[in-house]
Parts: sequence; C-alpha cells; structure tokens
Amino acid sequence: MIARVNLGGTARWLETLTAEQMAAGQEVVVATGHVQGDEVEDPGADTMPLVRLDRLGRAVSPPLDDVMALRELRDLIGDLQPDVVNTHTAKAGLVGRAAALSLGRRRPALVHTVHGHLLKGYFSATTVRGISMTEKLMASASDLVLAAGQKVRDDLVAARIVAADKVVVVRPGVRDFTRIDPGLARAELGIADLGGDRPVAGWLARVVRVKRPDRLVAVAKVTPGVDFIAGGDGALRPGLDEHAPGNLRTLGWAEPATFWSACDLAVLTSDNEAMPYSLVEAALAGLATVTTNAGSASEVVVDGVTGLVVPLSPMAVARGVQQLVADPAAMAAMGAAARERALVEFSPARMLIEHTAAYERAVASR
Repeated sequence: MIARVNLGGTARWLETLTAEQMAAGQEVVVATGHVQGDEVEDPGADTMPLVRLDRLGRAVSPPLDDVMALRELRDLIGDLQPDVVNTHTAKAGLVGRAAALSLGRRRPALVHTVHGHLLKGYFSATTVRGISMTEKLMASASDLVLAAGQKVRDDLVAARIVAADKVVVVRPGVRDFTRIDPGLARAELGIADLGGDRPVAGWLARVVRVKRPDRLVAVAKVTPGVDFIAGGDGALRPGLDEHAPGNLRTLGWAEPATFWSACDLAVLTSDNEAMPYSLVEAALAGLATVTTNAGSASEVVVDGVTGLVVPLSPMAVARGVQQLVADPAAMAAMGAAARERALVEFSPARMLIEHTAAYERAVASR
C-alpha cells in the first residue's frame, strides 16, 4: 500500500517489486490514493495491479476522509485476506496498519517500509515529534519494519522508533537497460547542441526542497566548463527555471534510460535521501557520480571507487565535478565499476529474495 504513486523512486521501487512478485507467482494488489496538487503520477503506475482509494492522499486530510479511507482499506483487506500487508510511506503506513490492526486476530502480518529520513529536512520540529511518536507506536504494532538503506535503519534505531531486532535493510532493484548513443539521447531530449568537448552532468530528482535544486544552481554557476541538465518536476520547478544559469538546462520529467544516456556523469545535491533510485539508474548507465553525503547515498556510491561522496555544500559538489571531468579516463573507470556493482547489489532478483525472506519472517512471527 502507498498513499499515492507520484513521480519518484518509491513509485519505481514498487513497480519493480510488484513485477518481480507477479512473475514469481505471488498474488499482489497495490492499494493507493491519488496524486494531489502539483504532484505528477509516475508513468509506470498503470503497470501495477492498483486498487484506488478515493479518500486517500499524502496530505493530512479532513478527519472524515481519513476515516473513510481506513474503512475502505479495512474492507479491502478483509475481502482479500492477504498473508502480508506491506505499507510504504508515512501516511499509508499509518492508515494501512490501523486498518489491518482493526481486524484483530484476523489481521495479516504487518510490514512497513521506511523509504526516507522523515525526521530530517521535510517537516517542522513540532511535526517531526508527532511523526516520531506515531511511527514508534505503529512500529511496536508491526511484525517487521523494512529500511531502504543501512543509514535509514541506523537512524530509526538511534531515535528509538523501532527495536534493532525488528528492522531489516532491503535494497531497491533496478532493471538493467541498454545505454543508447549520447547524441541520439540528447536529440530526443531536445538538447542536441550539448556535448562535444564539454561534459554533460545530469541531475534527476523531484524538484522539491529536500533535493536542493538551489544547490544545483549554485554548482552550475561556479562550474562554467560543464553543462548540467536537470530532469524532474515538483513545487520548486518554477524557481529552478528562473534561476538556472546558461549552462543548466531544465527538462522536466524525462525517461531515466534516455536521460542518463545523454550524460557523462551524475550529480546529486540532496540534504536527505534514503537509497537514491536515480543513482542506481545512473550507475547502470555506466556513470560515475558526485553525491552529497545524504542518507544512504554513500551505500550506492562508493567514494573513490564508483564516484565521489562529498559534504553538503555547493563548493564541495562543484570541486567533485571538476575533479572527475579533469580526468576522463578515471571517470570512465569509476563509471564501469559503478555499473558492475549495481548489476549485483541492486538487481530485481535480489530485491525479490530480500522481500520474500522478510515477508516469511513476518508471517512466522505471528
């Protein structure tokens, strides 16, 4: 269950996981609400077996809407009688687990996946305290909590939200793709004039505060010898468009395989991340990455081996970009190492194995 299938890594996580589960003969239903406001639904949403809950959304809804969503979900769980309910994201985690718990002894095993660091960078201190209390209460009622990265797990345990023996790390699985010719990819994206003797650095993310598009703008301004392309959409897109310097093109949402094929390296500027899905995709494209040391980004990018992990500052990111492009052979070697590692560590098959083991453990604990 997920509150809404909006554009981003969590949606792509679910799309891959459900495809692998169905191919393995597992029965899957994804209960979800609708995108809201300026959110964009992920193009792959329709590949999943969705059941839409009209009253469910990410935002804190009027009490009646949340109660109705909970009732809808309780009825759905009661009708389907699944072995496991796996909730994703905070809002779905609250409503979904409450609905399942209301079934009493008839409830299925409860598993909740934490995809990001909700305690950092998203909400006010007051909201964070409320989220922490709610997450702690719901974790105590869950059979197992899954963390999208070791850093996410460590933070949950350190904050005493969940006991160490009740949370396990799972990794995303990303389907491999064939990188197309960079010139063709740039033409498809409408940036055929880029490339040549100027390297192209890609940034692919939701354009929201925690991803720090303003930091990307600052990096581009002090790195005039590199062209940057930004893929993604979100609430801060107008500001990104307005303040982008001449060597930063904003493209809106772009298909990941095409986007990364157009790039020579990848950049991530976030303050907060779980396991960045876009960086796994960049690795599969054979790209070295410069990433801020945000969340579990360093679990995707091995510093000095598959890219560079730098402090959370524009100058640190800019220096990392400059270091990579100054040595194209070393950058290419890092990109090759990144692809080799991603094929093993972030395969869909491994994702299925880890989730199936977690579900079996949760069911056995009942």
